[in-house]
Amino acid sequence: MRFVPRDLDFTSLASSLSLVVANYKPIPQLPSVSSAISAGGAHSFQVQAPGAANNHSDVADWGIPSVLYVPKTGERVLASTQKIGPGNCPVQQPYTPNGGASALPDPVFPAFDPVKANVMRYRQQQGVNLGAWFMLEGWMQSNFFSCATGNRQAEYDVLDGFGQSAAGVQSAKAYMEKHWDTWITEDDFKRMAAQGINTVRLPIGYFSVGPWFTRNSPFAAYAPVYENTWRYIARSINWAAKYDIGVIVDLHGAYGSQNGQLHSGLSDGNIEFYNDYNMGLTTDLLVWLAAEISDVTNVVGIQLLNEPQDRTSLWPWYTKTMNAMRKASAAAATVPLYFHDAFNLNKGAAFVAKRQDFIVQDHHAYYVYTPADTSLSAKGHTKAISGAINANMNAQSKIARRNLIIGEWSCALNPNSLSKSTDRDGDQKRFCQAQADVYSTATAGWTFWSWKLEGCSNNGGWCFQQAAKQYLPSTYDSWGLQTITSALLKAASGTDAAAKKKVTTLLATIAAIPLPSAASLNLKALVNSDDDSKSGVLSIDESGSDDDDVATSTELPRIGKVVSTAAPETSTVNVESATKEGARVGMVVKSRSGSLAARAAAIVKSELAQLSRRQATSRSALASRAGYSDGFKTARYFAANGGLSRLGFAQQYMQDSWQARLATGKVDADDSAGYLSQFKAGLLAAETAIVKSIQSAA
Repeated sequence: MRFVPRDLDFTSLASSLSLVVANYKPIPQLPSVSSAISAGGAHSFQVQAPGAANNHSDVADWGIPSVLYVPKTGERVLASTQKIGPGNCPVQQPYTPNGGASALPDPVFPAFDPVKANVMRYRQQQGVNLGAWFMLEGWMQSNFFSCATGNRQAEYDVLDGFGQSAAGVQSAKAYMEKHWDTWITEDDFKRMAAQGINTVRLPIGYFSVGPWFTRNSPFAAYAPVYENTWRYIARSINWAAKYDIGVIVDLHGAYGSQNGQLHSGLSDGNIEFYNDYNMGLTTDLLVWLAAEISDVTNVVGIQLLNEPQDRTSLWPWYTKTMNAMRKASAAAATVPLYFHDAFNLNKGAAFVAKRQDFIVQDHHAYYVYTPADTSLSAKGHTKAISGAINANMNAQSKIARRNLIIGEWSCALNPNSLSKSTDRDGDQKRFCQAQADVYSTATAGWTFWSWKLEGCSNNGGWCFQQAAKQYLPSTYDSWGLQTITSALLKAASGTDAAAKKKVTTLLATIAAIPLPSAASLNLKALVNSDDDSKSGVLSIDESGSDDDDVATSTELPRIGKVVSTAAPETSTVNVESATKEGARVGMVVKSRSGSLAARAAAIVKSELAQLSRRQATSRSALASRAGYSDGFKTARYFAANGGLSRLGFAQQYMQDSWQARLATGKVDADDSAGYLSQFKAGLLAAETAIVKSIQSAA
């Protein structure tokens, strides 16, 4: 079997597979209303020509322009008797949230729980994007864009349809608030939890944070529209918390637009982010976000940018902005910071490797846009994903210490990829499942694009709710036991008392799994097999020591006060009671060749060397035992107290745990290999016991 070298460039890999890597997602174009359904019942499509709308003609910067096919949707009609603005938009009355004003409380969050936050931030993720909620995208909600102007694709196009008069802005505000209140509701979060979703990626724009942040931007004229947006965003985070769902707050649109695309808020195709002014404004916004939400328990990360163009100035800006965010508050010093790799998997992994703090690379994977994508069959895509792409992703994930997620992916395929298939649904299902398998094993998690879409039932390629019925499992967990955990997840979110008791009993059983006694541990039997790589969680460096002298003693190290003998001709050595019989405490010796004093000095040096070795061995054993205990207890706690969570960012967690141990002064820096190896062994031992408990509860 031919393996892909770990340093292979992803673009070269794609080229070898006759694929084309696009450096951006193109603007999807919906079919015209007059498009007909073919006699065979298939959807009709309208193709976006290369260079349309964005006119990204610089192939050197952007790669080969891509094409997206979107199934036919209903006509975009919104009835109203009174019109306003250049788009003849419907006049809106001031909006009151469903449930009254009290249903939109002040943006206040519960007190920070650092233990629970650690579970949510370090666990394996299976999630969805909440697209088209706080960052509009016309192709996902065409009815909502019925009176938009311009290219009728971006958020600004909707606002501009209402015009900039006071009445127009007021109508736009009401129009948008109704959308924020109803597009996704608390019931959606409840259903996500019942399906095993534990993370959501929440795209926002700089303007979403509030009127003040619209200054110095095209959205300034519509500042009043965003008066309550942060309240809606805070409410969504609190809804997620209620159902044990972590939130990645993703800055989808930066000042000036980082990519010139509709999902940055503007559809004019201009890219004006890459200057000191707009980059500075974006940094200031991100620092504010870090200060505001880093101490929110279920905020599992803040993403700096979505899909920026890969320019030279991007990466220094990432470094500068991350460093500034770290200083925003005490909590911001440790909150995970996510960044999109500008569709350069290798460069993103290398960026993570240069830093030790908790940063996470976000890579997006689509197989529907480019001409090469459309010409490759579904089976061809599946083979590439499960083979060479999987190998390369694992290699880059290892470089990034597994701090990698697939923040956007879908089940979408171009019709041409299925044109010769004799089992279209089956081939698309296998294509989709292959992605889920690779992303679950090679990375710390994934978030599907997207949870909701207009015409969801006809768009299983893009809408998760339909994909879970058509191409993907109906429920997810971090253990690969969907058929077993399905009933458990539904029980936990239901009202059946007996079912809930069953789940409670399972969690209690897991919490009671005993940690093996130190004396019973064979710490020489280090885990170094294929079992952990198959588990989908512990794809980490095999950096553990294979030293057969790892101690299993339960003794604490004996620490004696000694004075170094590496001194001038005359030295005083105080070996106290730690030396063997015959060594005199406080002995003063003269270093004279062949003399009795010289022989005495040699004896003392020998005793001190033996003592040092005993102390080192004992402290090394302590570090190894601590590693096993930490790994075992981590797996047990994550599962028992995190709703069957499983450690996902394993190497980052191990690294951070070791630093915490090192700070106590009870272990030595040289013992890190033993600690990390035994952490891994303890983690795997506990996870094995947890799986058995889950299977027994089925």
